[in-house]
Amino acid sequence: MDSGGPTPEPHPEPLSEQATEPAAGEEHDDEHADGHDGEHVSVGLALSAGGAAADAWHAGVVNALHDMVGWDARSADLILGTSAGSIVGLCLRAGIAPADLYAARLGAPLSDEGRALFDRVTTPYSEDRRERDWTDLRPQSPTLVAAALWPPWQTRPLHALTGLLPAGARASDALRQRMAELHPEPWPQAPFWATAVRLSDGRRVVFGRDDLPATAAQAVQASCAVPARFEPVAVAGQRYIDGGLHSYTNADLLGPPAFDLVVVSSAMSGAADWPKVAGAVSQALRKAGAAAAAGLGDSRSGRGDGSHDGSPEGARQRAWWAQSLDLAWDDARSVRAARRQWVDDKLRSELDGLRRLGTTVLVAEPDADTVELADMGSNAENPGDDRPAATAPRGRDRGPAWRAALAEAADRTVRGLLAEHRNRRASELLRRAAG
Repeated sequence: MDSGGPTPEPHPEPLSEQATEPAAGEEHDDEHADGHDGEHVSVGLALSAGGAAADAWHAGVVNALHDMVGWDARSADLILGTSAGSIVGLCLRAGIAPADLYAARLGAPLSDEGRALFDRVTTPYSEDRRERDWTDLRPQSPTLVAAALWPPWQTRPLHALTGLLPAGARASDALRQRMAELHPEPWPQAPFWATAVRLSDGRRVVFGRDDLPATAAQAVQASCAVPARFEPVAVAGQRYIDGGLHSYTNADLLGPPAFDLVVVSSAMSGAADWPKVAGAVSQALRKAGAAAAAGLGDSRSGRGDGSHDGSPEGARQRAWWAQSLDLAWDDARSVRAARRQWVDDKLRSELDGLRRLGTTVLVAEPDADTVELADMGSNAENPGDDRPAATAPRGRDRGPAWRAALAEAADRTVRGLLAEHRNRRASELLRRAAG
């Protein structure tokens, strides 16, 4: 789930380069990169939202980190998860090894330990649709609309739209039950945070940090409650929805207190190339308008959809809309690019704050060659099922070939990042953290 509108600005240098490159005039001593000389190196891990894509991406990221530098994501001093990232985060806190998360995405054999953990989950996954009447189609939170539009110089358009939408009709009780089976204890002993948004006013909340009486399974359920799809999750008299409405990454929560290193696995940021897509959309609309004005395309047939008569003017209007949709929104590419640009902008702002604290940051995100793979999903293989695979590690999977390809792409991306000279500080910190 995203929030706010995209800012159509060219994407600067890759975030991983920005976050780990020394400032002008600074030199990093690799031998003493962390400045603690034998002391504990603290690592915070942020796992982004992004549905099935994020689930596969995170599995590849944590696997490569372990293979390349020996750092096990289960040992992170803090795991912060948003939406699908909270599922993967709780899997790690339940003890599932990075190699087993990766193997599950590839359809490869699991270790005995991993199989035993996955076998804890016995509840079938389901998204039961509740019966609704016309009263259920009312705006789900008028108070959220008011809070999002005031003050007028700080409006949050997507929050306002979310408040106007009816509540989702799908139940996520099965997700909560499955996560409770995987992690039976109320909360992990090691720090684990899951973000959500309070439906009444749009404020971000952090389960595990804030004083909220929820189990880890409830926190994950709330963090994954995609607006207008799933029912809001009630905890102690308040309703909560997907934490991605505030930010897909929420990486600003990892400082202060500052960590020596913050690793951000972000499936939905990267090379959005929104300016190019926006230009293509504008050009497509102009072409469609010109075609309609010239009486081309469907205007010659005079076929109608019932909304206009059979006059030439009505046919031209139908042609304009048909060609506009075909050309401008083909495969929803422009929508996805706009979303990715917004996620980029939000993440860059969060990283700026971390860098000001002197925190080294490593960001694993799709590059220009991987963005299309991450965005395409596998709707052609199994339409309408976009749940994160970690919710059903032993059951029916959505688009296994696509998931495997994306996990492998994430694995390759991280191996490349850690081999780059600009990321030598992050690599050294991870090795030290691994002991």
